[in-house]
Amino acid sequence: MKGILLAGCTAALLASSPVLAASSDHSVTHPTTPSVAALDDSVDPALLKMRVDQLKGKDIHGSDGKDMAEIEDIVRYNRQLFAVIDVDHTVDVSDKDVVLPLNKLRVKGDRLTLDMTKDQLQGLEKWQKDRYERVKEAGPLSELGR
Repeated sequence: MKGILLAGCTAALLASSPVLAASSDHSVTHPTTPSVAALDDSVDPALLKMRVDQLKGKDIHGSDGKDMAEIEDIVRYNRQLFAVIDVDHTVDVSDKDVVLPLNKLRVKGDRLTLDMTKDQLQGLEKWQKDRYERVKEAGPLSELGR
């Protein structure tokens, strides 16, 4: 019974693996593809010019102009970039850190803005340290997608 279950799980894992999934042009993604972030056109070009160290500690303002959160870190998961957001950044130690896809942020002047409410922010996926890879690169975010 365990053998059948193991074989079924293995088959399901292999079938869902992006390494084995073919695209519309029937090419195969090879496991030697570098682990870089997938940056698409929806990420604000001004944000792509910034470095990770410039984003850490930066406040995020809501559409009403009010300060609503702070960026703790930039992380990568499944080839996409996310900001770790401290939604109650009035205290240094937080248990309300969440992850936000970078394409949700916009640069307006010298401010980062987000078209979400604080309640919506708190409803995002909680930050799970072991699930995400910290981005340590020193260059602009645009270079991470190369």
